[in-house]
Amino acid sequence: MTEATATRNPPPIVEVSASDFPVCCPPRGVDPASLHPRVYLPLKQDGGQIACPYCSTEYRLKS
Repeated sequence: MTEATATRNPPPIVEVSASDFPVCCPPRGVDPASLHPRVYLPLKQDGGQIACPYCSTEYRLKS
């Protein structure tokens, strides 16, 4: 028998700017009902990055 192996795609990376604050996932304009509850992420404005606790999407501040 052949064993099935699952491959996982890496989580998406979203670059945001200071004008996008406060940062939330799913982003504004996306209906959160079909994804996960909207959460606001405490991304620091000094070059920070943070991952969503639900979907692992990574948010990074543009340099």
